Amino acid sequence: MAPEVIERQTLEASDLAFYLENYSSSYDYGENESDSCCVSCPQDFSLNFDRAFLPALYSLLFLLGLLGNGIVATVLLSQRAVLSSTDTFLLHLAVADILLVLTLPLWAVAAAVQWVFGSILCKVAGALFNINFYSGALLLACISFDRYLNIVHATQLYRRGPPTRVTLTCVVVWGLCLIFALPDFIFLSAQYDERLNATYCQHNFRLVGRRALQGLQLVAGFLLPLLVMAYCYARILAVLLVSRGQRRLRAMRLVVVVVVAYALCWTPYHLVVLVDTLMDLGALARNCGRESRVDIAKSITSGMGYMHCCLNPLLYAFVGVKFRERMWMLLMRLGCSNQRRLQQQPSSSRKDSSWSETTEASYSGL
Repeated sequence: MAPEVIERQTLEASDLAFYLENYSSSYDYGENESDSCCVSCPQDFSLNFDRAFLPALYSLLFLLGLLGNGIVATVLLSQRAVLSSTDTFLLHLAVADILLVLTLPLWAVAAAVQWVFGSILCKVAGALFNINFYSGALLLACISFDRYLNIVHATQLYRRGPPTRVTLTCVVVWGLCLIFALPDFIFLSAQYDERLNATYCQHNFRLVGRRALQGLQLVAGFLLPLLVMAYCYARILAVLLVSRGQRRLRAMRLVVVVVVAYALCWTPYHLVVLVDTLMDLGALARNCGRESRVDIAKSITSGMGYMHCCLNPLLYAFVGVKFRERMWMLLMRLGCSNQRRLQQQPSSSRKDSSWSETTEASYSGL
């Protein structure tokens, strides 16, 4: 028997009551007590950090994400008759981001006080997080694969195929995301924690179930799509550099920047989750100081992941020339600018894609 267990068994009743009153479980998804082998560490510091940090961050991301992705979706829908395959994927990505940011006010209130919205909204909000996470990765992988076939193998999968092919691809992506989010619909619920005297939205399965879910997120929602993107763009860049296709290389920059931004936003979160998993498996020593730092790191890096849904619209605005042109055209159509501005628009803005492809070649024209 482990020394920690022996020591806990020799505690007097008053000492045990003190621990139960002032310390909470180190696992935040409602695992059974049998999953923990020893008295838990205090979480006062990490909880206070969440109360101070997360509500402000989520409120800011809600405003920026809703405004930015709303503009992206509006600009794309205004050109829906001539959307390219990449434009269609980016439209679906904007929709997924909008669905995610709509849940941020709920998480802000939960971080500041507790979860007060019941189990149904708990399931929906938790599932939307994972749907956005998986859809973002899979849609970017689809864009990468389409660019790869187009440039490396000169195969235009969507442009020369049936018009519904890109739509069917998006339907498959959303279907997979819903399947991956099924554990949230089934196991998430609003649960009252007597030790913390508060209600939290958390999974009601054991530790092994939580680790299986995190493993699915890591492999299916991050590593595999990232490997697909890395391989596709490495091959694409190699072909363009050899052929000295500088114009086409410049035309790839938005999609490449979007992929890099995705990797930068989500990699820290998965590294922290990996450290937490290794501590649970015993590969890394668990102590209260390290556990507190991991909890805080989870809050910060998950915020970075949420930030990704606000970052894409900024990338489109600052990197995508065609997006800016299409946005100005939409504003002028709505009467927000004058005719002189319309006459100043370059002729390239009248091509068949919002910002991602040109009429001469199916490359991301920016």
